[in-house]
Amino acid sequence: MPDPLSPKAATAAGFTHYIEQYSGSVYALSCLLLEKGARAEQAATATFVALHPLWLKGALSGDAAAPAAYRECIRQCAVLARDRSRCSAALLSWEDQLASALWYGIQLPLTEISQILECSVPELKARLRGIREQMAAAHSALPAVHRPSAG
Repeated sequence: MPDPLSPKAATAAGFTHYIEQYSGSVYALSCLLLEKGARAEQAATATFVALHPLWLKGALSGDAAAPAAYRECIRQCAVLARDRSRCSAALLSWEDQLASALWYGIQLPLTEISQILECSVPELKARLRGIREQMAAAHSALPAVHRPSAG
């Protein structure tokens, strides 16, 4: 029987806790970027597979833990989305889809998003304002839907 107090067992238990802590939001982000389904699950799984070696080296502790998970998820989603077009892809660039998913989708704080995307908070605010303007313009360009009145 393996020693439950061995450094290897403690490291494995710590990584399991890391997965439990971030798997929900990593999966949500992958669903927002790839649409819910097998590709999103694949990206979420690949995220933690790629992060395991970093965990073993002690590079995923403290404030680096969350940004590393989101950055790796974004990288995995980018690989899977490379050959796949989405309806919103024509409207928003990949960078804008990322900012939108992190802010509107999983609702991270601006400071955390700026750290993940490696941009300043004012730059991020400007990007989000541009996204809102693009979405509003696209919404106003849609034809009005006629709904019969009730009654």
